[in-house]
Amino acid sequence: MNRQDHQGAVPNRGAGASIRVFLVDDHPIYAQVMAEVLAQAGGFAVVGTAPDAETALARLRDLPVDLLLLDLVLPGMGGLELLSAIRKIPGVGRVVVYSGLATDESIAVAFSLGVSAFVEKSSPVDEVIATLRAVGRGESPLSARMSGVLRTLVRQRSARKDLSPSDLAVLSRLARMQSPKEIAGDLGMSQSAIYKARDRIGARAGFGARPDFRAIAAGLGLIAPASPRTASRGGGAEGSA
Repeated sequence: MNRQDHQGAVPNRGAGASIRVFLVDDHPIYAQVMAEVLAQAGGFAVVGTAPDAETALARLRDLPVDLLLLDLVLPGMGGLELLSAIRKIPGVGRVVVYSGLATDESIAVAFSLGVSAFVEKSSPVDEVIATLRAVGRGESPLSARMSGVLRTLVRQRSARKDLSPSDLAVLSRLARMQSPKEIAGDLGMSQSAIYKARDRIGARAGFGARPDFRAIAAGLGLIAPASPRTASRGGGAEGSA
């Protein structure tokens, strides 16, 4: 499945011009292997690399690139924070996330920040190359999983208009791992009302019996997304009974 990328295809710089790629990955071996894979595939030119977000920002200010290949798990500033920052740099073209950590929350937030594709590091090399070529043509290829995550994100956002201000207040606190008892005390509501709001939020956001309230809240823009390093240490924030 493909979405049309609103940024368009990589500008044509002449016959035979390669797509200029910049790699951001804190694992030198991954960066080296990917550079070799792109060189062997043909049509790509790795014009720079960075082991962290701060270095990437410094180098990208003076280095026009067509495609940024970005890992999310980075030391210091995370990949999702970098995505927000690079939107202010005019020389950066399309962005493809290439990460070993692909939670539903990180996928949803990455696409909301304008990435053209999200590829898991476990994907076959041919799939990675095909995705990068498609992005170079101005497409945003989506795997079945990515399509499902984006459909859920759209459903969550459409559900926001059906949630009351008190529901949203409850949701933001559930996402921060507060118990119904704590939330009731904060908001001056009964615990019974908190339980009902919790069930209502999960149902309207289209989740099952154990909704991930952090993912729902992040999708609605109520909280900042968890950093990939934090997300890798634990699961979603579910309301405790």
